[in-house]
Amino acid sequence: MLSHRPDSDARRARRAAPIAIALLGVAAAACGGSTPGDETGSGSETSGVTTAEAPTSGTTGPGTTAGTTTSPTEATSEPTTAATTAATTEATAAATTDVTTDAATGTTGSSTGDLPACLLAESGPVVVDADDQVIENLHIVSTRGPAITIDGHHGVTIRNVWIEHAGGPGISIGGGSDDVHIEDVAIEHTGAPAAGQNPSDGLNNIECYGSARPVVRNARLVRGSSGIYLVECPDADLSFLEGHDFRGPFPRGQLVQFDKSNGGVLEDFSVVNPQASSWPEDNVNIYQSVDVEVRRGMIDGNNSPSGVGVIFDGDLALGVVEDVDAIRMGNGCFSDYAGSDGVVFRRTRCRENICEDQGRGAPLSNALMWAGHPGYTKIRLEDSHYFASCNGNLVWPDESFEVIELDELDFTMREPIVVQLCWE
Repeated sequence: MLSHRPDSDARRARRAAPIAIALLGVAAAACGGSTPGDETGSGSETSGVTTAEAPTSGTTGPGTTAGTTTSPTEATSEPTTAATTAATTEATAAATTDVTTDAATGTTGSSTGDLPACLLAESGPVVVDADDQVIENLHIVSTRGPAITIDGHHGVTIRNVWIEHAGGPGISIGGGSDDVHIEDVAIEHTGAPAAGQNPSDGLNNIECYGSARPVVRNARLVRGSSGIYLVECPDADLSFLEGHDFRGPFPRGQLVQFDKSNGGVLEDFSVVNPQASSWPEDNVNIYQSVDVEVRRGMIDGNNSPSGVGVIFDGDLALGVVEDVDAIRMGNGCFSDYAGSDGVVFRRTRCRENICEDQGRGAPLSNALMWAGHPGYTKIRLEDSHYFASCNGNLVWPDESFEVIELDELDFTMREPIVVQLCWE
């Protein structure tokens, strides 16, 4: 179940050293092609939000069975066996729902007058003990160990759950737990310091080891070591992810990392890492994983001297990135420096990267926007755009790209994902 973690200093040096030379990449003129969204705006800030609406608790999701396992226990650190607890909360349905936005935080929720669309029962940690278990309508608080543990049980569904975890991961999926569905959740690591790295790299919001086909949809992930860490979990389906302020420490710090997890899909996502508090490494990392698709994403902020917006890593890593925007990156926006030959970056966009030390060291790549790999010849950079490069270091090395279609354009960033949850 456990596997090698790409966490050595040698890995960091191997990725960064050859591109630490101050190269000023000169991109070829772009060929024609369509671009997503409105590209005529100033691009200074996002203009709105993309919302993923959550169903009320009466909605049936994948893997649903007749027996629920909501746990109306007091919030403690002692695990509750899911099958021994009874459902005691009922969702309150409403004919109309008002969507409200907090202007200060940008968070969005739904309400029905003075009442939320569903109610959550307080609970301590939950341990799944049966296949096809359903965990729903809970507010789980855990101060040590995982808030939810799934180990060797398949077809488990987790929905309409708010998790606050410290001292362990939010949801831990152990070996042999295939076809877990996680939907309409908020998972926050509450043990993070006010600013800077977490005390451990194992405080992930969701982690998966040795389990096929995990699904995560409509999830808000906050201040974990990583948001979702997948190790030998093939065919993952991840969508509508709202990520904030990831804290590492190295080698964690991603919204998502695919580690030896082939065939994964990440789509409709955003991650915002404040410069003053976050401690990311790469925002999205594809490590020794092939046939991975990353699409329709917005990445804002990376203060790591060696981290990249989206990177293919670990020598054997291959896939497609399309319709993804990155802003305020230090070390790079998109990279196939440590992956396989033949990665495709399609309709990717990078703007306002940062050349200066953001408090953790100067960018080791000299703030390169798109990185290839010396000796490769089949990487493709298609129909892509940049704006406000801090030093003009756009693409390197040119000869590793079979196609370079890159134009300067003052584009408007894609909108961030803001999930809607029935209890808010």
